[in-house]
Amino acid sequence: MAPQVYGHPCDEAEQLVCQALHALPDECIVYAEPKLVYQDQVRYPDFVVVYHKWGVIVLEVKDWIEVVDRDRKRARVRQRDDQLAWRESPVEQARTAAHVLNNMLEKDQDLRDYAGRREFYYAYAGVLPYLPSATIGWLEEAWGQSYLLGQDNLRRDLITGSIARIPTPGRIVLDERQVRAICATIDGRNKNVDQATGEFKGVYDRVQESISKEPLAPTIVPPQAAEPPVQASFAAGIAPSAEARKHRLEAGMPDEAVTLTSAPHVRLVRGFAGTGKTDVLILRAHYLREQHPDLDILVTTFNDPLYANRLEPELRDLKPHVDVIKFDTLCAHIYQKRHRTWRNPQDTGGLVARMARNHPLIDELGRSFITDEFIWMKETGRTERERYVEQAREGRGGVSGRTLGRTTKEGIFDLFEAYQRELDELPACDWVDLHERTLRYLQEGIQPDNLYDAILVDEAQHFAPTWMRITTRLLKPGGSLFLCDDPSQSVYRYYSWRQKGVEVRGRTRWLRVPYRNTRQIFRAAYALIADNPVAQRLLAECGEGVQPDLDCTAMRDGPLPQVHRFSSWAAEREFAVREIEALIRHAGILPHEIGILHEKKHVHKRYRPLVPQGVQLYEVKRQTGLEYKAVFIPRVQDLFDRAGGISWEEYVGRERLKSYMTMTRARTRLYLLYENRWPRLLEPIRPYVEWIEH
Repeated sequence: MAPQVYGHPCDEAEQLVCQALHALPDECIVYAEPKLVYQDQVRYPDFVVVYHKWGVIVLEVKDWIEVVDRDRKRARVRQRDDQLAWRESPVEQARTAAHVLNNMLEKDQDLRDYAGRREFYYAYAGVLPYLPSATIGWLEEAWGQSYLLGQDNLRRDLITGSIARIPTPGRIVLDERQVRAICATIDGRNKNVDQATGEFKGVYDRVQESISKEPLAPTIVPPQAAEPPVQASFAAGIAPSAEARKHRLEAGMPDEAVTLTSAPHVRLVRGFAGTGKTDVLILRAHYLREQHPDLDILVTTFNDPLYANRLEPELRDLKPHVDVIKFDTLCAHIYQKRHRTWRNPQDTGGLVARMARNHPLIDELGRSFITDEFIWMKETGRTERERYVEQAREGRGGVSGRTLGRTTKEGIFDLFEAYQRELDELPACDWVDLHERTLRYLQEGIQPDNLYDAILVDEAQHFAPTWMRITTRLLKPGGSLFLCDDPSQSVYRYYSWRQKGVEVRGRTRWLRVPYRNTRQIFRAAYALIADNPVAQRLLAECGEGVQPDLDCTAMRDGPLPQVHRFSSWAAEREFAVREIEALIRHAGILPHEIGILHEKKHVHKRYRPLVPQGVQLYEVKRQTGLEYKAVFIPRVQDLFDRAGGISWEEYVGRERLKSYMTMTRARTRLYLLYENRWPRLLEPIRPYVEWIEH
């Protein structure tokens, strides 16, 4: 472990100090050259150290190699250019920057007690890494005892004590909330602000900040290639320096070996619903753009509402160096390069529904089940009868993967062949065909519009193996992947990262605090999956299973989720409309901050003309990554359709995962509405909600 150090020191003297600061206590956070602004004052101190035992310490570094004279605020010094000149004391410069930072911090109410008195202290010092202790002592006679650190103070065994001795008016041990408030003042990107409304939502924690600001992995250069200069940019390091040689080597390799040689640097960020994965990804994109302005960066996801409401608007200012493109749009561009034309692929569910009129087995097994089965068959290459019928259905059956008998499998494959004939007669392809063709066209030499140094993927749990193979083909050699997923929201695809061909062991970090929800909402939702074998199997993919941190003091508290029972749908709708109008009128919640979520389109259709304009009505599966202040889940009793072909355990596990995902869209208020009989599948939430009869 080591303290978190953010930013890149410019000169050699600052780099020496930065190396020394890595020996500070693990809980320290260090910012290199942050921009401090208060009114018309702007300062860029070399380092700011934040530590709960010390408060805030500002350090100013100078590369002086000789001092021949000094007064109270200056010194006549020799620097690397051998020129003698009078320079301002680094102690004085640090003091000025510390005063600017103090003024910024004093505006934060989190840093004051109940009486309005401030609960933090600041200190400042100069650092002269090339000067011996004798010179430092002589300068301190004019500038103050212990306000300077020199060459001897930077030893790993002395640096902590030296900084701890910097004079300060007092000491107060800060709690983590106060530490994060200081960090958010130093770096405003640590503040979570709604881009649409300007509403302040809170401060990112140190785990979220550290993930978003991780350095890009160094590229491994072949021994025969020339070594890049030490100060070369990352962009210069990732391009192969012997392209012709590389092509000759690859020509003699099997495909598997070529894939391994170009394996990207991978970081997988996993988290429960509401832990801020999308926020971290957005912070990461901003950080990479700032630190590596020459990199070409792609941000992608499959989810249209997530793209439209979060990614595109919050990253719009980073264009043209950061592209924000939906995954299917990337595929469409490649398809058009090959065919010079475009028509939307056929929706599998729509075609299955049309086929159900002539194929009773579809309704017998369930239209959604058959739709998902056809998609899974294509994504896993089970499109030959023998392979589908004889092999286990990993990720589709129960624990054993063999919950369909041979006769049923034969019948399903007959339906699949009929489905393919329908596509041929249209003629059309479905979305899975589009992805398969996209990959094939890339393999055949069709060039994408752009290749990228870094690709950031949000909601990556939904990406099928083919999707990941397409994504990695959009990377430049030596590029990096940054993946965010929530395995507990793998409702529509059940592929492990090993099945996707991406090695994530040892490259995974977890976010465990669900900030988005109140403690009451998340506790009720998590009750659905806490003992759910399906969910826990997904959570444990990369090692031991993890649990959310519901005891964190940063979590908000709020009202219990409400469950309302009605005798008719008309009464339910009347209550929902009345409650929504009250939330808008009296609670200050805007219409677009209210979501009505359900699987069935006919439910949306009945609610749409009744609710105020702007209230969001969506299918559950389109809501991963999004949030609302208030969520209504109507007609709860109609959420569940028993699917054929999977075990009862698997069915219960999946439906509870889906309900968990839906409930965790709510930030503050959650309403579940039902008629007559409460679904047995949701029984685990009973102790955590308020029950209301109408």
